[in-house]
Amino acid sequence: MASSLTFDPAKGFVALPCDVMNIDMSPGAFRLLVELCRMANRTGECWPSLGQLSERIGRSKAAISGYIAELREIELIETTSQKMANGYNYRLKYCVTFWKSWRSNLARPKTDEPVQKEERSVQSAERRVNSKNHKHKKQLPSGRDVKDIFSSWKKHTNNTPFPHFQGVVDDNLVHDTRNLLTIERPKPLSKETLKTALAELWAERAVSISSEQLDEQITKLSKNKVTETGFDHLRTSIQTTWQKHWRKPPTLEQFDLFLSAAHSNNREEGMLKMLEQFLKRLEISRKKLQHSGASLSLAPNRAA
Repeated sequence: MASSLTFDPAKGFVALPCDVMNIDMSPGAFRLLVELCRMANRTGECWPSLGQLSERIGRSKAAISGYIAELREIELIETTSQKMANGYNYRLKYCVTFWKSWRSNLARPKTDEPVQKEERSVQSAERRVNSKNHKHKKQLPSGRDVKDIFSSWKKHTNNTPFPHFQGVVDDNLVHDTRNLLTIERPKPLSKETLKTALAELWAERAVSISSEQLDEQITKLSKNKVTETGFDHLRTSIQTTWQKHWRKPPTLEQFDLFLSAAHSNNREEGMLKMLEQFLKRLEISRKKLQHSGASLSLAPNRAA
């Protein structure tokens, strides 16, 4: 008979909401999320380096950067570049977005609830729109732009646990969102284009970079599906921080800080990615309500 594993409870544990299991993410991104939750304080914040995360998870720094971008896109984490007095980015602060409210809810004593709890109403959603390799326009036929549609969704999702929504999601909002996401969007840059652009970027600053270092940067940008607009923001992020006397290329961790700042400034593309997630969240919410309704209908009727 095989011996059973034993764990020391004194070393703690990580309690995650069950709804996290319904969110579409890669196994590596989920493993990173668990690790960030383990490291997070009560407000959901932590400051690990890429090297620490790489060692803990057993994946390369480039892979970790890809998982960070994935978790950021589905709004499970937020990242903030922290700077030194001279303006140089020196570390990344991670914040698990749901952790603060989740921890506070765990600390509250449980109360008895009625058998049938009133659910928020949501509108039915169709299958998730495939918006890959589409180029968007800033104005929709209905006159609503990207920021307007994004703001409308945020009113339904702010301070609301996944996958629920605050109030009723209007059919027109779903329709406008789908229309926007079916319009052509910018394609991610190819690896060859990224190689040329990065080589020119560092040559302009007289920075000597090896082919191995360049390949690592290309891999990171490729995994993040950086577009032409995204690379422009990356270039601006580097230009505003880079000192003239710096001749060594940034480390992978430093490069990730530049990329994080670029993502923060590239708001429109970021909002488009979040709109895709809102539609998927609506679909999950609808399925949960259907399942809840079916369970109630199957419950035996009690005699009066």
